[in-house]
Amino acid sequence: MSEAIRLEGVKDLEAALKRFDENAYKNLNKAINKAAGNIRKNARKFIPDGVPMGLSNWAKPATGAKMNGMAGGRQFPRWNPAEMRQEIKTKKQKSGRTRNGWGQTVYVEQQSPVGNIFEKAGVVILNPRAQYSRNPKASLEFKEKIQNFYFVRKGTGRALIRAGIENAGAAKNEISRARYEAELKLQEAFNLEAAKHG
Repeated sequence: MSEAIRLEGVKDLEAALKRFDENAYKNLNKAINKAAGNIRKNARKFIPDGVPMGLSNWAKPATGAKMNGMAGGRQFPRWNPAEMRQEIKTKKQKSGRTRNGWGQTVYVEQQSPVGNIFEKAGVVILNPRAQYSRNPKASLEFKEKIQNFYFVRKGTGRALIRAGIENAGAAKNEISRARYEAELKLQEAFNLEAAKHG
């Protein structure tokens, strides 16, 4: 499963703004996109160019048979910082009913398999699976090496989750301020409409 940071918005507000105040709608979206973009930009900065110490084989081209443990019998993903950075992307999705109307979530997501391995390997230690490697302890050794080189507390991650945690306060403030301003603009538009028909 890919790692993702979520920023919550309100779909009904956006729909009303789109109808009554196009500029306020654009400004709200701009604030949400900026907050997501800052997380994405900082997450990309946290991905190093060089492979973690002790894992130089991770950067070598894949050889030999496909791995039984990988979905579809794929090769283990190779270290590729350019792909890892490029595949941190943002997307919007309607997310269901909230007390304020329909929710909308903006995701900042790591879509690269190797990026997700870098993000979480060693944070949660799993039991080694001997049948997937000629070295029965390969998965445990891999996780210990990357964990020792990039120490992170359980649940914090190394790039995307770290950027999300470090930027969460600023992102929430930017979106809250933009939402408040948008709601004021929308109320002004409603008041004008009421005055015209009133």
